[in-house]
Amino acid sequence: MKFQGCILRKVMLGIFVLLAVSMGYGQSGIKVNIPFEFSSGTQTFPAGEYTLRPLLKVPHTLFLQDQSGQTLSYIATNSIESRDRASLTKLIFSQYGGRYFLAQMWLAGSDTGWETSKSPVEIQLARYSPGQQMALLSVNSQ
Repeated sequence: MKFQGCILRKVMLGIFVLLAVSMGYGQSGIKVNIPFEFSSGTQTFPAGEYTLRPLLKVPHTLFLQDQSGQTLSYIATNSIESRDRASLTKLIFSQYGGRYFLAQMWLAGSDTGWETSKSPVEIQLARYSPGQQMALLSVNSQ
């Protein structure tokens, strides 16, 4: 019984920490200057400055805004975990044959990140490309 209470407290603490990180992230988002054209889902975006924010009412969904604050896309994600906490806030892109696809997002200090689903185009390119390369884009804290 004592063991179950300990586990319950740890789970509750974990949920609280996750919510606190999400709330802070939700207020400012990740602002990043992406120096290359990239795709997410079925959409392709030119190089430029973007902000990624969580859609708080819909879990596992981010929205992408351009420099003027216009929402360009909603991005469905899955939670992913790492053994280590991220030392930097970063975006990770998969690259196939010169095309970049948004793959993961990590917040500094967190061991939980977001991973996007592969689009049909990305799956097709991955199947016929000689090898996947990753591009890491670290983000300055706001």
